[in-house]
Amino acid sequence: MDFQALCIFSKREEARRRHAKMPGLLNRTTNTALPLASSEVTSCVSGYALGLTASLTYSNSESHPFEGLFLYPLDEYTTVVGFEAVISEHIVTVQIKDKSRMDDNYFDCCSLPEGRASEEGHIVLDEDLERTVFVANLGIVPPQVDVSLCISTSSELQTLPSGAVRVLLPPVCVPRVPQNSAEAAATLLSGHPLRLDRHYCGSTSPDQPGKFCLARLLETETTNPTEYEFTFHLEIRGPCLLAGVESPTHEIRADADPSARSAQSIVITLANRHTFDRPVEILIHPSEPHMPHILMEEGDMSPAEYERHLQGRSDFIKGMRKDPSVEKKMEIIRKRLHKDIPHHPVVMLNFCPDLRSIEPNLRNTQGEFIILVDRSGSMSGANIDRVKDTLLVILKSLLPPCLFNIIGFGSTFKALFPSSQAYSEENLALACESVQKFRADMGGTNILSPLKWVIRQPIHRGHPRLLFLLTDGAVGNTGKVLEMIRNHASSTRSTRAA
Repeated sequence: MDFQALCIFSKREEARRRHAKMPGLLNRTTNTALPLASSEVTSCVSGYALGLTASLTYSNSESHPFEGLFLYPLDEYTTVVGFEAVISEHIVTVQIKDKSRMDDNYFDCCSLPEGRASEEGHIVLDEDLERTVFVANLGIVPPQVDVSLCISTSSELQTLPSGAVRVLLPPVCVPRVPQNSAEAAATLLSGHPLRLDRHYCGSTSPDQPGKFCLARLLETETTNPTEYEFTFHLEIRGPCLLAGVESPTHEIRADADPSARSAQSIVITLANRHTFDRPVEILIHPSEPHMPHILMEEGDMSPAEYERHLQGRSDFIKGMRKDPSVEKKMEIIRKRLHKDIPHHPVVMLNFCPDLRSIEPNLRNTQGEFIILVDRSGSMSGANIDRVKDTLLVILKSLLPPCLFNIIGFGSTFKALFPSSQAYSEENLALACESVQKFRADMGGTNILSPLKWVIRQPIHRGHPRLLFLLTDGAVGNTGKVLEMIRNHASSTRSTRAA
């Protein structure tokens, strides 16, 4: 028996806060979490990327069948690449699909009686939740049957100002256990302190027991009532020679592979038993933290295999019939890049500059700062408020004689100035007044039109253009957006904040 599941990934800053919560496996009938019995985490750091596989077993003492729901919060740097659950003799897997292809197959759970999901196991989230959590509906779990899960993720690791690389295990894999009897009793007896909000799914009062509200569960920190078996294994393949590895939370053991050719590779385990009162955090110190490092991962096809694959694609066949030139072939390959990435070698460039040593020079930069602001409907509420706060900080951090402009976009776009203006007290006051009036009232998320408008603006000599994007998530025409940015990268530097 296979149940489909919905999995959507986060690109919001708020996901970091939710990532500190531990929903885990839930009994959807009672909205309570099943206790974790064992957790085995196997992970590998390759340069600045983390591959993690967690094998989780949940103890089930329920006397009646129930619908099981697995929740795994995500931050904006993490993607789920695999999932499997074993319940008795049944195996539950997921299908990872493009959201645009999924909309016809899924429907809003809020339209069902009392907020229940469909019989096929589908769960649909609203736009505020769909990018912040992986959700798998496991179907009906029989009584007294433990549930075993295996989830694999891929993450981009963040660097500290010192250049150290930080690894922090997700709370789902290492939930905290109450350290005193009073806290343990509260965990067992009080249940989840659910908070009322607009994400309630159901036609009756959300205060009635047994009603399901996913958003409120994500806002609830869940602790494990008892200690569980925990094993941890981390292989580190550094981008260069390692200066050291440490943990601010645990005593660790570092073992080098006897066959390793250099000190770039090392295996980390816990030296002592896990205490269940804190997360597991590892800091990796490269010997050259502020030097650029390039890593390459091979694709799953050789050049000859990809050529045969390409010649069988309909868009390639049609395009080459009209124009068999090499230039046309390269254009088709570029347009297919987002589809064919697994087939190509991938290069990662990592650079963590020591900004403290070059800060005086940064003060002399007289750039042109263009800020694209997402004002689509999904930015309503706290998101647009945070964007306005961020904009005010940016505006008040600029220095004359730089140039600046702000473009709000949704289904359409609107620029603060017809073209970038000099940074002055008068223009700053006008910009701050305009920002305070920003609302999330511009419809959908069409970023391509304002990008084209920005690209058409003349370059100001002596003012290198820096383009900033403030948004909460993905866009539909990602391939065209990336192609445009790539084609104009020599004249416009861009960055994104979510």
